[in-house]
Amino acid sequence: MVAVKPRAEPVAANRNKLAASLTLAGLYAGFMGWTYIAWYRKDCPRAGDDCPTFKWADPKKDGSWKIWKEEGWFGTRGYAGGSDKMGHAWATLALARWGTEILYQWGGYDRLTSAIIGTGLSEALFLGVEIRDGTSYTFSQGDFVFNTLGAGLAFAQSVWPGVDEAVDLRVEYVPSPAYRDRLADKGDLDIAEDYSGQTYHLAFHLGAIAPLRTWRYGGWSRYVDVTLGFETRGYKPDPLYKPNPTMCMETGELCDFDKERNLFVGLSLNVQGVFDTLLRGRSEGGRKFAHGVLEVFSVPYTTLRAATHHAIPGGEVPDEQ
Repeated sequence: MVAVKPRAEPVAANRNKLAASLTLAGLYAGFMGWTYIAWYRKDCPRAGDDCPTFKWADPKKDGSWKIWKEEGWFGTRGYAGGSDKMGHAWATLALARWGTEILYQWGGYDRLTSAIIGTGLSEALFLGVEIRDGTSYTFSQGDFVFNTLGAGLAFAQSVWPGVDEAVDLRVEYVPSPAYRDRLADKGDLDIAEDYSGQTYHLAFHLGAIAPLRTWRYGGWSRYVDVTLGFETRGYKPDPLYKPNPTMCMETGELCDFDKERNLFVGLSLNVQGVFDTLLRGRSEGGRKFAHGVLEVFSVPYTTLRAATHHAIPGGEVPDEQ
């Protein structure tokens, strides 16, 4: 069984509260600086310009909570096919978890206080991003929902060790050819919207099952995860050129990318468990760093897919929300 009990841990020995707080502030400042450069710097560069006003996302483009339907948040005719929602959940979770551990392990704050502050700051930051999107693009209710879901999972992992030991939400990333073209040609830094290079894994650690882990022949379970994966290909990023239907039909050139959405189940290597074993007792600082990184990032090409559901859009797909 997987135990889910509140953490009962002593306060971390290190009490570098000021240093931890400044590090966390620097992390947030760096992220906000990147969002400005990647997303907003061209919106309203000079005072007096005709700046955009706040807009809500069009449900026909953004989707709805009815995720079992084609018009839902994961519908194939959404502008990103659902990868944007997974990205929002993952990013909020990752920032919340890192913030929590910086405050707890380095700053010496107690676990609950660290979790409340770390999770609350991440949720507030991405709410601010969404409000800013409302004046640059549109405010997406779906993005806000998945921000909150990511924050909720992060808080559960931080407070209940059974959840942390059993479940990870990770992203596997290999830059797509489309993004590499945009980076080389335009210096595009919007890596977050390279959905064609991202695969999301909701992973369950088999090692969290105590009877299996402690079984005489169950040591392997520490290094194997069951994963539910999600990815889209061809939705984003946009091609450098404008698709031309006539030339596409006549010559096969200047065509838009083929779009697809894949949902799969499989087994993946728990690289986090591998590094925990290799570094424990040798480099505790290195082990903790690797543990935190590999909790949210999945090493490419370490998953064996057992079954995949493949879907393609049956109509026009909008470029934006």
